[in-house]
Amino acid sequence: MNLEDDVASLRASLYQMLSIAFYPPKPGVLRFWDEALSNFVEEGSSGKGSKTVVQLELRVEYNRLFVGPGKLPCPPYESVYRRDRVKDEIGTLMGPSVLDVKNRYAEAGLELSKSFKDYPDHVAVELEFMNFLCSKEAATVDIVGKEDLRKKQKEFLEMHIRTWAGEFSDRVLKSTDSLFYKTAASFLKEHVDDELELFEDSFE
Repeated sequence: MNLEDDVASLRASLYQMLSIAFYPPKPGVLRFWDEALSNFVEEGSSGKGSKTVVQLELRVEYNRLFVGPGKLPCPPYESVYRRDRVKDEIGTLMGPSVLDVKNRYAEAGLELSKSFKDYPDHVAVELEFMNFLCSKEAATVDIVGKEDLRKKQKEFLEMHIRTWAGEFSDRVLKSTDSLFYKTAASFLKEHVDDELELFEDSFE
């Protein structure tokens, strides 16, 4: 594995971590959560930081921020943040960006799991798609294939994730006292900036 493959693998891992952070916190589903829960114990948690208690608190906070009921402080959907829509549709779900991400998933040979009942422009899904593209780049031997995958990454990052990740992250930071979600939001915002800089400086 060469340096470029190492970079692609590292980028894939970072996208995976971010994706997992914004999926519903189901204990035991992925190893990341066990590590995250031991590192991000909520200040003031009852039970002195026991994993069971922290998991429950994360689930409650996740629902408050991203699921509901009621008005969501931080809707986790790209379409809500897009401003390139007709006036009456700004701030609402669905829209042209949803169709475009679905088409990009399909072009990559992917489809949403039938068990996934949320929208395709959910932040966790978009980040998981970037994880997929970076992982595939690292595993691809053909140079032309690698360049095509980088092109897909750059397009998806610029046309989708960059358009709303900053505002979404800011909303999370303003709306929660959860150390875990504050850290995840800060990491997301910084990572997107780092990725844009990487493409500008290294992949052009």
